[in-house]
Amino acid sequence: MKAETLSKSVVAHLRWDLRAIFRLAVAEGYAPRDPTPALFTPKEAKVGIKRVMNRKEAQLHINALPLRERVIDHLALFAGMRPGEILALQRKHIVEDCSELFIEQRLYRGDIDDPKTTLSKRKVGIPPQTAQVLTEWMELVDRKAEAWVFASENPKKPLWRDNVWYRHMKPKLDEVGLGWANFQVLRRTHASLGHDIHVDPKVAADQRGHGIGVALDVYTQSSIEERRGAAEMLATEILSGETERETEENRSAAV
Repeated sequence: MKAETLSKSVVAHLRWDLRAIFRLAVAEGYAPRDPTPALFTPKEAKVGIKRVMNRKEAQLHINALPLRERVIDHLALFAGMRPGEILALQRKHIVEDCSELFIEQRLYRGDIDDPKTTLSKRKVGIPPQTAQVLTEWMELVDRKAEAWVFASENPKKPLWRDNVWYRHMKPKLDEVGLGWANFQVLRRTHASLGHDIHVDPKVAADQRGHGIGVALDVYTQSSIEERRGAAEMLATEILSGETERETEENRSAAV
């Protein structure tokens, strides 16, 4: 029933959560067996369109936000960081000139946890444009090494992803028609625009903290211009060959 109203990714996550719950229940002796291996994501589950922003939309996205949220936007869009990685940053994770930072933890459902995968624990390169706004923001952050870069109203705790998105980012982005461009869209846009300008896939995957297969299959979306160009190249290659063959046949017939 849930598959009829929820997206395929949400249904898949529900399945994953149920499997984790039952594995724990069996291990702790609360359930005699685990029925979840029989679960599957049904074909009725909706597959949503994976939207990405173009260059103009990405610029508008950044410019619509105040400094703190603009820094978060920069780190997601240009450095390829996940929201949980951004919000788990402490001063000690960022080098003095803000040219690089270290991912050693993530914020997951309000708790500080290990990075998502072994590849996620990494060093991230920061472009000069992002380093500039990050430096400006760091001037306002507590000087202690353990201070949260993006602290909540309680300075001892980091911001939650949903709070910063729904309270501070989305309302501003709704005003410019980009309220749909959430953190998942930012991550896909990072991958897709990087692909468009021919950023090395391995470098891009290392920057985002996952394997190269995930980078190409999950996050990278080719643009319509790129698809049209590829189709044109194929048509040109085939039809030019056909034209050359016809020319040769006409020449033979004339002889």
